[in-house]
Amino acid sequence: MSDPSAQPDTAVIIPAKDEADRVAATVRAALAIPGVDLVVVVDDGSFDDTGRVAKAAGAHVVRHSRNRGKAAAMESGAEAVRLLDGLTTRRTNGTPPADVRNVDPADDQSNGSNVEQSTDPNDARTGGPDDSVAGGSGDGHRARHLLFLDADLAATAGAAAALIEPVRAGVADMTIAKFTTRVKLGGHGLVVRLAREGIKRASGWQATQPLNGQRCLTRAAFEAARPLAYGFGVETGMTIDLIRKGFRVQEVEVEMAHRATGTDWHAQLHRARQFRDVALAIASREPVLTNLKSTRRTPR
Repeated sequence: MSDPSAQPDTAVIIPAKDEADRVAATVRAALAIPGVDLVVVVDDGSFDDTGRVAKAAGAHVVRHSRNRGKAAAMESGAEAVRLLDGLTTRRTNGTPPADVRNVDPADDQSNGSNVEQSTDPNDARTGGPDDSVAGGSGDGHRARHLLFLDADLAATAGAAAALIEPVRAGVADMTIAKFTTRVKLGGHGLVVRLAREGIKRASGWQATQPLNGQRCLTRAAFEAARPLAYGFGVETGMTIDLIRKGFRVQEVEVEMAHRATGTDWHAQLHRARQFRDVALAIASREPVLTNLKSTRRTPR
């Protein structure tokens, strides 16, 4: 009997901005994960050679001509996976392929505006609870699981294999990495506490590392989480929305590490933006709680 984990069933999506120094190692480690045969790097308006370096390492590259934020990069990556899967199916069936420039714009860096149109998440097919059709290639093939990784994980990205297993086995709809090396997370904990408490209030679930972006989920779960919360609020919003909709979320310990955020002014600005986006994601979901409380207090 063949090992099911050896069959390609997972695509890796790596949002990246100005990560030319580490993205190649991350891509190579991701491609070595059992069951992964497709890595998509979304170059979110980088000023360096992130896109070209990622492509040389073996990734398909989608480029945003300007920085659009993490949530937009995740949606562009998921759409690119769908387009690439459809392209492969058409080639297998002898159907004329789609325009490759629409899914691999790194071949033409001047084509940025067209790329943004072709990877607009509003163009993605809306899936349902059945993974055989949700976001699939349109021929009934089972849709890939989606594994989201940060671009600066380098060689430790290979440990993400542990995130795929519960999803592949059908015991979780989304897994979230729990880094064993806590010091690498950086920050003062304010944003983490905000996200953790917001998720707890909104869903009843206690997250250990609520902002961890290393996540594997089924295509159906990803579609159910759309539209994604803006920017750095994407992880918090995704967790709340999926738990509320009855999807199974599980944290998994992994031996991974990324670049610490630091304490300079640029790092402080990053945390301020992160705090803003997480707060917005939580606030936009609070009315549901308010309505529930009002309903419970209404006298009969």
